Amino acid sequence: MASDTIQTGPVETPSPPSARDRQAAAAKSRICAAVIACLDELGYAETSINRIQERAKVSRGALTHHFPSKEDLIVETAARLLHPALHPKQRPADARPRTIEEELVWTWARLVDTSEGRALFEILAAARTDAALKVRISGRFKAWNDDLNDVALKLFEAPAGDADARALWTICRVFVRGLTVQKQFEKTEEDVEELVRRFAHLIAPHLSPREPFKGDTG
Repeated sequence: MASDTIQTGPVETPSPPSARDRQAAAAKSRICAAVIACLDELGYAETSINRIQERAKVSRGALTHHFPSKEDLIVETAARLLHPALHPKQRPADARPRTIEEELVWTWARLVDTSEGRALFEILAAARTDAALKVRISGRFKAWNDDLNDVALKLFEAPAGDADARALWTICRVFVRGLTVQKQFEKTEEDVEELVRRFAHLIAPHLSPREPFKGDTG
C-alpha cells in the first residue's frame, strides 16, 4: 500500500536566472522583435537573416547561436505571436459582455491590424506553401485555432448550439484576417471599420453574447 506520509523536508525553490540567462532571453526577444518588424514591413519572402540581423543590431554569430536558420526564427516568433491572441480576453467577472460588433472591431484594431497581427498573417500565408515550415508549425496553429474557438464559446453562443457558434466565430476570424489584404483597396481607416460593423450586423442574429459573462477572471 502506498504510504500517506507527507514529506516535510525543505522545499526546493528554483534558482533565479543567471546574468547569462537574462542576456540570452533579452537577445532572443530583440531578435524576434526584429523578425516581426521585417515580416510586417517586407513580407515573408524578403525577411532574410541579413535584414533581421541588421534590424536587431546583433552579430551574425549571436543570431545563429540562438536561431540557426530562418525557419527556427519564424517558429519561435510564431510561438510568441500566438499567445496574446488568447489572453487579452481575460476580463473582470462582472464585465459587460461585448456585442459581436464590439468584439470584431476590437479584434481588428487591437489584434489583427497591428505589426504583430500582420506578421502573424505573413507566417500563416507562408506555411501554406513552405513545406518545411508547415511541418514544424501546423500542429501549433491547429491547436491555437481550437483554443480561439474555446475562448469564443466563453463569450458567445448560437441558437443552434456550440458547433454553430464555433463555425460562426471561425467565419468571423476569416473575415477579419482577410481585411489585412482588403485594407489596401479601401480609401480610409473608417471605411475598413465600417466593413467590420456591417459584417457584424449580418452575424449578430446568429451569434450573441453569453449572459452572464463566462470569461476568465485573470
